[in-house]
Amino acid sequence: MRTKLLLGVWLVVATAAAAVAQPRTIALVGGTLIHTDGHEPLPNAVVIVEGERIAKVGLLEDVRIPDGAEVIRAVGKWIVPGLIDAHIHFFQSGGLYTRPDVIDLRTLVSYDEERAAIDARLPDTFARYLACGITSVADMGGPFWNFSVRERAQATAAAPRVAITGPLISTYQPDALTTEDPPILKVHTPAEAEALVERQVPHKPDFIKIWFIVQGESKPADHLPVIRAVVEASHRHSLRVAVHATELETARVAVEAGADILVHSVFDRPVDEAFVALLKERRVVYCPTLLVMGRYREVFTQQLRLHAAEHERGHPGLVSTLFDLRRIPLEQIPARRRVLLEKPEPVESPAVALANLKTLFDAGVTIAAGTDAGNIGTLHGPSLFREFELMAEAGMQPIDILRSATVGGAVLMGRGDELGQIRPGMLADLVVLGADPIRDLRNLNRVHLVMKGGQAFRPTDLVPESAGDVVQRQVNAYNARDLEAFVETFSTDVELFWLGERKPYATGRGELRTRYGRFFAENPKVHCEVVRRICQSSHVIDQEKVTGLAQGEVLEATAIYQVELGRIRRVWFVR
Repeated sequence: MRTKLLLGVWLVVATAAAAVAQPRTIALVGGTLIHTDGHEPLPNAVVIVEGERIAKVGLLEDVRIPDGAEVIRAVGKWIVPGLIDAHIHFFQSGGLYTRPDVIDLRTLVSYDEERAAIDARLPDTFARYLACGITSVADMGGPFWNFSVRERAQATAAAPRVAITGPLISTYQPDALTTEDPPILKVHTPAEAEALVERQVPHKPDFIKIWFIVQGESKPADHLPVIRAVVEASHRHSLRVAVHATELETARVAVEAGADILVHSVFDRPVDEAFVALLKERRVVYCPTLLVMGRYREVFTQQLRLHAAEHERGHPGLVSTLFDLRRIPLEQIPARRRVLLEKPEPVESPAVALANLKTLFDAGVTIAAGTDAGNIGTLHGPSLFREFELMAEAGMQPIDILRSATVGGAVLMGRGDELGQIRPGMLADLVVLGADPIRDLRNLNRVHLVMKGGQAFRPTDLVPESAGDVVQRQVNAYNARDLEAFVETFSTDVELFWLGERKPYATGRGELRTRYGRFFAENPKVHCEVVRRICQSSHVIDQEKVTGLAQGEVLEATAIYQVELGRIRRVWFVR
């Protein structure tokens, strides 16, 4: 009897364990699958996901949906692989105060404060990437703290996959970034370079990064011994080498020394045939980062042109700092940046970089889309959509851009065998879109659902907006003088009142668009500073200071906002 009882208990336990071990099965049904391997789109598709991987892909009429599978309807939707931002920096926030070596505002916000805020905000940063459909990122260098970021991402469901390295091995070290754990370390000799590679190896970096800066009278070839030492030491450990090189001759020296990845465009002059042939021969991956330099200029001249996604899914508090140069007293702004603010010149697209991207793409060089997110003005997550627009301006078609942000990014990460495509055996990282991204590139921003490793997320669940967030988004759009982004924060039937009066003085988005369109045109330097904010449930009370008006006046105002369903429904202004 006792033997039978024990056997019965064992069978119950074994059955329960088998049930727990069964991978979750999901069937994504009815969408149009966009292939990134050259095949035509597949309408009325079924994607079967078992556990964290894709099990089957095919037409609805050909693929049997397993019994008990969780069915996600995707009729009228488009399915693409998870996007990859192949160049980011977690140690930078994207806000105004994150690079004191570029603009030193440490008297206002200390670098220690900035770094602490970045660390505390990391879960939110992870979530914003996923909310944008970005399921993987490549961090191109930072302090040794970076390696803990990868561990935190691996332990967090709502986080992208992270490929990472440690400190940038450099020919130059900015004093303002020198801390107890600096993101950039200068080496003077090949021996120092090799030692720094060896110091990173125990942390299992995904690659090694060189910051190849040529200053003064030196020439790129003068640094060749150090560059070669980094490459040789890295390759001995089967680690690829990524190099920051923005000039043609610097990039050429880097590739000749054995670099595997160029993490920026060549900006200074057109690439030549020999350089193109060299990249093809060495199978170098080229990550253009077209946005980052122009975005610095946009911030420093206060001519920000944010993508709609940057308004919608950028961290609203960080976005707000990008307009702070309008409120900071001029004497506190470093002179070389003050000149740009006082005499702003138009910010144009990087013509040489665009032409070089098209030349290299046409020649068959592997392109990986990347933003250099974290630098001032280049936001973690949504800035990738602005990068896409610049790639299109270079002449790349939507399917080419999608491939660069999937297949190309997977190759750069060294994970081309399991990321970047939707086919059996690959990791189940994919995005469900509300419209066709091949017909209109802007539809890559219309994220309906994102899946990482078989776990599905809604963007609104990943990054829920408080009433204060909605109001701040409205203020940001106001300061950017972005009429459409501004109007979008309001309900279609919005009402504006003077406090104490029953009848609204303005109603509806149409009237709002007319009033503020004229106002922004007449006041191109207008800036709203939120002096104080009180948030209570669906209501937000702001004490606001408006400067930069055409007549030179300064307005002090109080506004009471009522937020419903993620939009501003009513506003009361105190006279």
